[in-house]
Amino acid sequence: MDIKYLLFLQNIRLNAPEWFNELIQLITDIAGGILLIVIPMIIFFCIDKKKGEFVLFSLSIASVLNVILKNIICVYRPWIRSELVQPTKEAIDGAGGYSFPSSHTQGSASSYGSIAYVYRKKKAVCVTFIFLVLLVAFSRNYLGVHTPQDVIVAILEAIVVIYLTSIIQKKIGDSEKNRIVFYCIVVAVIVVATAFMVLKNYPIDYNDAGKMIYKPMRAIKSYSNKAGLIIGFFTAWILEEKYIAFSTDNLSLKNKLFRAFIGILFFYISAMLAIGVSSVISVKWIRAFAENGIQYFGTFFLGPLVFTKIEARKKRS
Repeated sequence: MDIKYLLFLQNIRLNAPEWFNELIQLITDIAGGILLIVIPMIIFFCIDKKKGEFVLFSLSIASVLNVILKNIICVYRPWIRSELVQPTKEAIDGAGGYSFPSSHTQGSASSYGSIAYVYRKKKAVCVTFIFLVLLVAFSRNYLGVHTPQDVIVAILEAIVVIYLTSIIQKKIGDSEKNRIVFYCIVVAVIVVATAFMVLKNYPIDYNDAGKMIYKPMRAIKSYSNKAGLIIGFFTAWILEEKYIAFSTDNLSLKNKLFRAFIGILFFYISAMLAIGVSSVISVKWIRAFAENGIQYFGTFFLGPLVFTKIEARKKRS
């Protein structure tokens, strides 16, 4: 049934105008990619720190949970399961890891779904972001890289984590002790999960040409990317609260735009720095962990450190 649905969409895609297919690919690349982190970052730095924190918590936790589920269940992609399914090359290039649940859908449901939740009293905002979630989910089916169950479970997973995040944020409150306890729990879980991901057995299958269908190291690396993200972000979060503690109260539009610029700038500077530093690491999964850890730490600690210093200097002058 799931393959039949994908073939139905594939028939539409093969007969659709090229511009429409390119638009769907753009949606999956942008709305299901860079915007997942940039929009929450702007909310966190510029609009409402507490709401942004909620979205980033939810996104980080669900991203790690999703890839752990992927690597436990180990479901191959649709085109591996059926030769009739023929995604575009661009779609396949952007499809990393196992198929179930969908990471793009989980990311959009966690990020945009959390935004819809924290701004649920603003109907236009809520509806817009829920629509984005559904659009990304549909794009994954349309492009042939995920089955319906991949995207449905990813959305349900994100909803569960959003609910858990609401409980976690209330429990932590403004208590430094609770923040430290939560951080230690996160680190402990990641240590155990990393050991499990590295040591577990993965299915080893070969295609007709004798080539391995999916290399276990690719799955471990996929997990390490998300593990680096969560450790990098939460380390930055706990240190920022202790040593910087920026506020989003009473910011002018000029200040908001300045912070957004600094945030995006440090996102890319940290990415380049991360690649340079981690390039000396020979073990692929450790390198992947280091890259994301450095990038997200740099973005969410060094970014605020810089913009608060500049803002303080402007006030004194």
